[in-house]
Amino acid sequence: MTTFGAKLRALMAERQISQRKLAKLVPCNDGHLSKLANDRKRPSPELAARLDELLDADGELAVLIPERPVSPASGRSMCDDTTSAGQGALNVTASGTGGEHLFRMVDAGGDNVTVDRRALLGLMAAATASALHDTEPLREVFETALASDAGDRDADAWERIAHSYAREVGWAADSVLRPDLTADFAELTRLLPTVRGATRTRLIHVAAQMAALMAITLTNAGEGRVARRWWRTAARAADQTGDHRIAALVRGRAAVFALYAETPRLSVLEAAEDAIAVGQGKACTGVVSGYAAKAQALAELGRHEEAIAVLADVRGIFEQLPDAVGRDRGSQWGWSDGRLHYVTSLVHTCAGNVESGQAAQDAALAVYPNRNWQARGQVEMHRVGVLMCAGDVDEGARHMTRVLEGLPAEQRSDGLVRGSALTSLRLVDPAESARASVRQARELLTSTGGR
Repeated sequence: MTTFGAKLRALMAERQISQRKLAKLVPCNDGHLSKLANDRKRPSPELAARLDELLDADGELAVLIPERPVSPASGRSMCDDTTSAGQGALNVTASGTGGEHLFRMVDAGGDNVTVDRRALLGLMAAATASALHDTEPLREVFETALASDAGDRDADAWERIAHSYAREVGWAADSVLRPDLTADFAELTRLLPTVRGATRTRLIHVAAQMAALMAITLTNAGEGRVARRWWRTAARAADQTGDHRIAALVRGRAAVFALYAETPRLSVLEAAEDAIAVGQGKACTGVVSGYAAKAQALAELGRHEEAIAVLADVRGIFEQLPDAVGRDRGSQWGWSDGRLHYVTSLVHTCAGNVESGQAAQDAALAVYPNRNWQARGQVEMHRVGVLMCAGDVDEGARHMTRVLEGLPAEQRSDGLVRGSALTSLRLVDPAESARASVRQARELLTSTGGR
C-alpha cells in the first residue's frame, strides 16, 4: 500500500516542485515536511488537506493519513503533529521533569554521545519563553536531544535537501535563499558530532555540498572574500569523505567562481590544476570545471593560444561526461552544453575572434531558458566584448547599458553578471575608454556594485 510519505514524494516529483518551495507555500518548516515525506511524522488532517490542495491531488493524498499509534500509558497519539507549540513547550519543560525524562531517553543507549544537560536545559528554558512567538528554538532543542538516533533515513533526507539547494542557488533571490541555507547548515552542523560510521560520511558529503553552495551564494552576492572561507570549509569536508569526485567537484567549482571574486588569474590557474589533479583527470563535473576555469583564466591573461588549446580539453572531457551530468541544466552540479558554449564564448571574446565568439553566444542563448537570467546576462556581457573587439565601442557600451537597465536591481548587482561586464570593459582600447558611452556604462555598473 502506498504511504502518505511515498505519495507526497511522488506528487512533488510529478509537479516538479521542490520540498523547500512546497514548505514555503504551506507554509511550514522544511524539516517538518521532510519528516512527512519520509513517513517519520503523521500530518494533521488540516496539513494533509493543504498539501493535497497545493499539489492538486484530488484527495488522493489526504486519504492516506496513517492511523495514530496510541501510547498505552497515556492514550495519546505518539506521532500526532497537532499539539500547539505553546502546549508542547509546557509538556516538555514544566518543573524540569520533562527535560530530565528527555535526557533519560537520550542517555539510554550506551553508544549515545553524552549531552550537556545544563546547557540543554538553558536552551529549553529560552525556547519556552519565546515559544509563543518563535517555535524554531524549541524544535532545535528537541532535534539536539534526538540527534544521537540519526541514521540512514536522516542522511536520505539531508541528501534531498542538498539536491534541492543545488537547483535553487543561482535562480532564487539571495534574500530568500541565504537565510534558509544558513539555518539548515547550522542544523546539520549540530547533528554531525552525534553520528558515526557510514551515516557520518554521508552527512559530511552533504555538508561539503552545502558549504560550496553557500560559497556560490556569497559570490553571487558580490561577497567573494567571505566566499573563499566557505570554499575552504567545503574542501576540508569533501576530503574527509575519501571520495575524489566530491573533492574535485568542490575545487573545480571554486576555481570557476574565483574568476568572479577578484582572484589573481595565476591563482585561479593553480586552483584549476589542483581540481584536475584531485579528480584524477576523470570525466566528472569537478575535472571539467577545472579545465573550464583554466581556459578562462588563460584567456583573461591574454594567453590566447593556450586558452584555445585548453578549450579543446574542455570539449573532450565534456563529451565523456555521464548523461546525468551532461544533460543537467538546472543544477549547480550539472555541466551541460550551455556551460560549454559559455566557456567557448569567453575564450573567443577575449581573443578577439568575433565570429567564433558570436556563434558561441548564439548557441548559449539558444539553450539557456529565459528564467536563467544570470547566465543569459553574462552572455550578453560577452556580446559587449565582441562588439568592442570588432571596433564598435559605442554600440558595445550602449548594449551593456541596455542589458543592465533591463534587469531588476538585485539581478543587476549580481556578482557574476558584474564580473562578466568588467571583463568586457577591460577589452576596450585605452584610447577609447574616455568615450561618453563607455563612461556611462561604467558609471551604471559602479552604481550597482553595493548591496
